[in-house]
Amino acid sequence: MTNLDEYLGGRIFNAKELDLNLQQELINLGALKTKSICQVKGERLCRRCLMKLSLKPKKYDYCRYCINLGKINTSDDLLITSSDTIFPAQEVYLNWNGKLTANQQRGVHELLNAFEHHQDHLVWAVTGAGKTEMIFPLIERALINRQRIAICSPRVDVCIELFPRLQKVFPTTTIGLFHGKSLERYHLTQISVMTVHQLVRFEKAFDVLIIDEVDSYPLAGNQMLHQAIKKSRKEIGMTVYLSATPPKEILKKVELGQITLSKLYQRFHGHPLPEPHCHLLFKEIDFLGINPRLRLRFEQVMNNQLRLMIFFPSIPVMERFAKKLKQYYPNLSFVSVSSLDKRRLEKVQQFREKQVQVILTTTILERGVTFKRVMVLVLNADAKEFSKTSLIQIAGRAGRDKKYFDDEVHFYYHYYNQQIYQACKEIKYLNRQVKK
Repeated sequence: MTNLDEYLGGRIFNAKELDLNLQQELINLGALKTKSICQVKGERLCRRCLMKLSLKPKKYDYCRYCINLGKINTSDDLLITSSDTIFPAQEVYLNWNGKLTANQQRGVHELLNAFEHHQDHLVWAVTGAGKTEMIFPLIERALINRQRIAICSPRVDVCIELFPRLQKVFPTTTIGLFHGKSLERYHLTQISVMTVHQLVRFEKAFDVLIIDEVDSYPLAGNQMLHQAIKKSRKEIGMTVYLSATPPKEILKKVELGQITLSKLYQRFHGHPLPEPHCHLLFKEIDFLGINPRLRLRFEQVMNNQLRLMIFFPSIPVMERFAKKLKQYYPNLSFVSVSSLDKRRLEKVQQFREKQVQVILTTTILERGVTFKRVMVLVLNADAKEFSKTSLIQIAGRAGRDKKYFDDEVHFYYHYYNQQIYQACKEIKYLNRQVKK
């Protein structure tokens, strides 16, 4: 028997992938069958991802932009299922005993005001300000109104960390976790936690869209993903952007009054952001096996049983250093992770559960993950892979726990360049705003 929940909710399918009986059943439930290309202002667009196709049709004509989600030929038909779903009322929606700070309460008031006016909203908050807790009342308000919510991030790790937190505070609401590596098949839920790429599969599906880490790769500057955000939301609804380092194009919309704004300069526990300690390395990080200045740091870590995150600019640099670390510190337990690591999620969980003392990583873990009591090192902080934004995000991995707010952050480099200077300057500026 077909489970229609796997198809409903504004989903976009290549019609030829569905048998005729299922197609008819979905059409009876309000689905729309349409061509895979549409004409807008004289341009040919892919109906699924809304990206431009060449003006002249070719013999083998298909959309190359969203091919990772399944090939669509321009001769194909699409089936867009109905998103008209009535969710059941609940006695209690939000089950959370936490307390918001005065700054968070002000932000929540601004969020709910934007919700009432169907206004897009930016929450510009320092790392560790408690952005997730701030969206709880907004989600509750949408649930009370029988509406549907999608919470999205460009990073799988962020989605995986967020999912159990939402399950805990909204225990009676249907919640799904969907991403390219997920074992869970799509099914209709009132709250969907997903990567931004999954939004390409939807059209006018969600009343409230919450986009976390909007400045993060691969969302930043990606036209297809921004189109997906726009088309997957219902016409009367709102989009909420969450970021510690919002991109210029969103700040421009704030200036023009197209998006309202909440600013939070203070972390939820009231303590300042850790300000990085900067260290000049005259030699490479692998000088004499491991640079003597770094060895002093590792001895401090081992002697005091500290937990450590080490960030590298690239996978080869990290892998070479991992071999040296194993050679010189055979008793040190560590894992290394990158975007190419199939066991990345498992290794991150090992570090979270304190099964290992040190985690080596590229910028893949620069944001969206929270660990208690960790020292953060950035090696070759002057490398081009570390932008001002990524250095600020990396520094934000430290001091996120109320009990251990004074975690240390250390930048090691050969040249004190503009990105390091700007990152340190902005962190100090944010801390000064709190004291005013």
